[in-house]
Amino acid sequence: MTRNALFLSGLLACLVLVGGACGHAGKPDAYGLIDAHSWMVAASEAGQIVALPVAEGQAVEQDALGVLLDTSALSLQLRALEAQIQALGPTLPDAGRQLDVLYRQKESLEKERARIAGLVSSGSASGNQLDKIDDQLRVVDSQISAARSSLSRETAAVQANITSLRSQADIVRDRIDRCTVRNPENGTVTALYSHLHEFVAPGQPIYKLSDLNHLFVDAWLDGDTLARVALGDVVAIGVDAGAGKLRRVQGRISYIAEEAEFMPNKVLTRDTRTTMVYHVRIDLEEDRILKPGMPAEIYLSAQR
Repeated sequence: MTRNALFLSGLLACLVLVGGACGHAGKPDAYGLIDAHSWMVAASEAGQIVALPVAEGQAVEQDALGVLLDTSALSLQLRALEAQIQALGPTLPDAGRQLDVLYRQKESLEKERARIAGLVSSGSASGNQLDKIDDQLRVVDSQISAARSSLSRETAAVQANITSLRSQADIVRDRIDRCTVRNPENGTVTALYSHLHEFVAPGQPIYKLSDLNHLFVDAWLDGDTLARVALGDVVAIGVDAGAGKLRRVQGRISYIAEEAEFMPNKVLTRDTRTTMVYHVRIDLEEDRILKPGMPAEIYLSAQR
């Protein structure tokens, strides 16, 4: 073999080695799990599910109907309260009518007093007659005052009952409104925990709603690795693509914990259970292949 042939063979070998090294992904700087912002949708009332227009995998819109509970018992309770309120209305005392008799009596006595006072002035009547009329006027004034006080107490008692019943009715209306559950956000139903016709308790999750358009990776970095990242940094994320291949997507660091913590249980190993690490969240670019729960490898830049 000539010298030139040997040189070309060596150069080709070097290129092969360099190409193989460049194609190697290298060891990940951290590991994590892909996750999504999720909401456990539940009703704050107990009852039977009479409408459940959602299914697993269904995309739903914010404020659209998610769950409807049976409100028959609450509606009957509300009707009973409204009937009681209506029945109490006519029992309110008619102060004007009841006091009108006393006012007329007083007006008649005042006219009589004026007549007798004229007679007393002319000497045709004695002062005793005027004193009797004054006594009768004082009695009527006392009766008017007592009637006003009694009517005020009766009116206050009836109005208090009406106010109490109206408050109870408002509470029942609010409970009826709470039997209608609407989607808190746009998203996809990723889990269904209850089904049509089943009874649910207050606060019991009925379905899980997730925002699959804005996924993120939670990772934990040790102190040395943390020194290589900052908020806003773009990093590479590797996920399994099948057939032993790795799919690369980009992510941006959106959160870095201020304090270290022990490695969480979901990524705990024998070697790392005593390691102090920092929680880092990486927002991912949209990619239909990515799904919550997928393991992810994080590759940081070699230098900042």
